[in-house]
Amino acid sequence: MKEFDHKYQIGIRRFHINWIGIYSLYCKETLRFLSVFGQTIIGPIITAILFLVVISLAIGAEREDVLGVKFIEFLAPGLIAMQFISQSFAHSSSSILMAKVMGNIVDLIGAPLSAGEVTISIILASITRALIICLLSVTIFSIFVEIKIQNLFIFFTFLILSSFTLGALGFIAGLWAEKFDHMATVTNFLIVPLSF
Repeated sequence: MKEFDHKYQIGIRRFHINWIGIYSLYCKETLRFLSVFGQTIIGPIITAILFLVVISLAIGAEREDVLGVKFIEFLAPGLIAMQFISQSFAHSSSSILMAKVMGNIVDLIGAPLSAGEVTISIILASITRALIICLLSVTIFSIFVEIKIQNLFIFFTFLILSSFTLGALGFIAGLWAEKFDHMATVTNFLIVPLSF
């Protein structure tokens, strides 16, 4: 019986971090938004395309260039950034708020994860959602508009840092909000103005 005591060591923390727990919660959060792919990924991309179409039709060809760049080419990266920033916030905030409202936050609190491990798992899932939305948006927008990425390092640095920041802000807002009206207030008066 002694040989089984050390054969399977579940819950070993390397560097005082539960890596298996972080990965499991990250997978759960990623599958949560991938299970409704049409709402969480395709919806924001279509919204950005509609913004691009409406603004380009409303302004037309009369708009002057912006620093030597066509206005529509100048506008497209901003619309993409607006979508992945707002969706990064939406993922982490809705994850916490929905768990509180539905009463299954107890599963998250009772899990053998520290507060930091739960936080980093949910924020990493929101970064993943932002990355997917951004890369698909750039690919689809490239069909309609010429998008030039001058520096991939700066592009991905901005993408990861901004989605991390808004994911963390969404996590804080989800902890603070007690009902959907509170979250709507934060989204409408803080996140939407920041994303424009």
